[in-house]
Amino acid sequence: MKRAISIFFLLTSVLSYTNVATAKEPAETYDAVIIPGFPFEPDGKMSAIYRMRLAWAYELYVQGRTAHIILSGGAVHTPYVEAEIFALYLIKMGVPADVLILERNAEHSMENVFYSMEIAKKYGFEKVAVATDMWQAGMIQMIGHLHGHNLSDVDFLPAKFSIVNRYWKSFEFEIDHGLAFRSEFTPLVERKDKDTRKLGTHGHLWKPSECVELSFATEIGNH
Repeated sequence: MKRAISIFFLLTSVLSYTNVATAKEPAETYDAVIIPGFPFEPDGKMSAIYRMRLAWAYELYVQGRTAHIILSGGAVHTPYVEAEIFALYLIKMGVPADVLILERNAEHSMENVFYSMEIAKKYGFEKVAVATDMWQAGMIQMIGHLHGHNLSDVDFLPAKFSIVNRYWKSFEFEIDHGLAFRSEFTPLVERKDKDTRKLGTHGHLWKPSECVELSFATEIGNH
């Protein structure tokens, strides 16, 4: 019972940080949206999180609401670079590879934002939003608030389920996931202990990059 109550209050807290635009609000446009990655397993099953984030990214691009998509996430829990896996799906859906920007360093949700915003700022993207599922959008904002991270320079666009449902089965196809595979790989859980991983979850391991480079999905497979 105590566990259920704790989960309820956690969900309530997270969702309190999530702002969902109403149908009457004008659809804003962005120089780029950030799509946080998710671990990939080559088992032929498309997880709900993959469907939701991919569908939302696709919708925002085809509706002209973003000029670029920053796909963020390295090979964290599996030997597949999350940003590249997302890119391979979107390319096969018809999104041009030269609008898909790859951020391969992030290992946590907060780092998805921090590393991606480095790219956005260096290359002059003035209006940027994190576009993801409602749960993650709320979680990032809650952690940012609790741990003193300034997220005022980025908007949040939680996925609209009514729109995501249109594309729910659109991503049921095969990709050449081997292009995103890294043979020299060690899972995060083996590289960092629990306390260190917790610091990462809270955004305290990130440091500004010495060099920020723009990498497009056209480069996938060149590693």
